[in-house]
Amino acid sequence: MSVPPAMPVARSSFINVLGWIFICLAGFTTLIGLLQNLMLQLVFLPTMQQPLATQPLPPDMPAPTGWMLAHMVWFFRGFLLLSIITLTAAIGLLRRREWARRLFIGLMAFAIAYQLFGLVFQWWFMGSMQRVMALPANAPAQFASGMHGFMLAMQVFGAIMAIGFSVLFGWIIKRLRSAPIRREFHPARTPSTVSGAPE
Repeated sequence: MSVPPAMPVARSSFINVLGWIFICLAGFTTLIGLLQNLMLQLVFLPTMQQPLATQPLPPDMPAPTGWMLAHMVWFFRGFLLLSIITLTAAIGLLRRREWARRLFIGLMAFAIAYQLFGLVFQWWFMGSMQRVMALPANAPAQFASGMHGFMLAMQVFGAIMAIGFSVLFGWIIKRLRSAPIRREFHPARTPSTVSGAPE
C-alpha cells in the first residue's frame, strides 16, 4: 500500500500579507523592547536605588499612577515577551504551521481583551487625573472647561481606537478560523491506494 504525497493547497494572499505585516511590526517592537529593557537594566533600575528615588509616593497621587510606577519593570518585560511570541507566530503563519494559526488566534483574542482593559483603565486614569489636577486660583472659567473638553476628547478618541482595533482583531480571528484558511494548514491527502489496484 502506497501513501501518496499531500495534495498542494493554494496559499491565500491573506495569510501572506498578514504574516509579513506582523513580521515587520513584531520585529520592530522586539528591537524596541530589547533596547528598552537594556536601558531599564543599565540606567533606570540603578537610579531607582538612589535615596531620592526610594522616597514614598505623594499621598494625593492617583491610584492608577502609583500602580503603573510600581509595575513599570514588568510592563516592559511583558512587552518584549509578547513581541517575541508575536514574531514567532507570524513566521509560523507564513510557513503554514497549525500551531502558529492557533497561537495567532490566541494573540488576537488577547489583543481584544487588552484593548478593552486599556479602555477601562484610560477612563479610570483620566478621571483620577482630573480630580487631582489643581487649577490656579486666578485661572479663567473657560480654561477649566477647555481642559475638561480636552481630556474628554482624548477619552473619546481612545475609545474609538480601542473599538476599531477590537473589530479588526475579531475579523482576523474569523478569517483564521474559516474553512478555506484551515485547509491551508491541513493539506488534504488523496485516498490510499493498494499497489496494482485501479485508482
